[in-house]
Amino acid sequence: PNAPVFISPAPGDYWYLNVGTGTNGNFGAWHSTDMVNWTPYGDITGENWVSSAEYVDGKFYIYYDSPNDEDPHLIIDDDLTDGININMGKVFADPSHGSDAGAFRDKDGTIHLFYEDWSAIKARDHNWDSQVAGHTSSPDGITGFTYNEHVNPIDLRGTPTGSTGTYTHPHNGTYTYTEYTGSKDAFGDYEVIRVGDTYYIFCDFDPEGSEPIGVAYWITDDIYGTWEWGGVIRNNLRADPAIGMAEGEFVLFVQDHDELTSSGPWVDGVQIQIGVDTDGDGTSDHWTDWLDIEETYARHPGFTRVFDLAPAELDLSALGLPEGYGIQFRYSVTDAAAVMDSVTFDSTVVPEPSMLVAMTGLWGMVLYRRRRA
Repeated sequence: PNAPVFISPAPGDYWYLNVGTGTNGNFGAWHSTDMVNWTPYGDITGENWVSSAEYVDGKFYIYYDSPNDEDPHLIIDDDLTDGININMGKVFADPSHGSDAGAFRDKDGTIHLFYEDWSAIKARDHNWDSQVAGHTSSPDGITGFTYNEHVNPIDLRGTPTGSTGTYTHPHNGTYTYTEYTGSKDAFGDYEVIRVGDTYYIFCDFDPEGSEPIGVAYWITDDIYGTWEWGGVIRNNLRADPAIGMAEGEFVLFVQDHDELTSSGPWVDGVQIQIGVDTDGDGTSDHWTDWLDIEETYARHPGFTRVFDLAPAELDLSALGLPEGYGIQFRYSVTDAAAVMDSVTFDSTVVPEPSMLVAMTGLWGMVLYRRRRA
């Protein structure tokens, strides 16, 4: 297969794009309502080298390189089954080559492209990936994309050596690049999602040296800034990842492997225990059992890769707690990467020091975020 593309306009409406159902190697589509049974459609684009897709107000925005690894173009299609679409042509002129751009539509409607920047690497020696990622954006997904518009989200170049090199691309001739002193760990084929206020970028990861290529991720709370390394998800597979939500789970498609699924970025193995001070001595003498808690996620209406986050919440009124002077809590995690961001208690009962306070109506929220250790 070529790079997989997954786009889901709504629950139960799942589209998978790849070569195989089309003609002349062009991209076709499969549709499913349950992620199990798929209906194939023929060539939907008339083009190959599709790298990403988004969904905007009832229309599919399908981005493809032309030629391969060059200059993202755009097809707009409101019905992938009728063979009719509008080819908008080139929408982003990328002088660095190596685009393989991933499209992401944020809550404000802005469409972002994250692309491979080959200006500082001999890409053919690094699985056609790069240690530099570029970022450009457009209010409509069609106009305004500009090279080097925003801060490079990933940049391991180091400093220039003053030398240049050349290599040949199998389709496009000879490329020239500037040599740098930095790491040659390479990344590419980007796919971005937003969960709550946090952004995740999934990508190929080709480590410098002999380690096998795999799929990894970066993380940020500022889409326009520099991203933080998240970690490796899986080694020894060709990624070109595509991600979305289906049947209540996040699903990640890669080139040469069955899809990977996840319940979300929440760190597994988080438990909380509630204690009640029943005699007013400042120490809890009644403790609940350890209780599992977790965040929950839902699609943000009208968006394919933006997901709302409901923080982990525990309703104390359902625990049968005794009356007391105060409460305490303890928490436990099995993953060293877990970091507690905050804890919030709320109550429909206003405590007074001179009286026993029933715990009925109290509830607590505990928030965590996965970060590298």
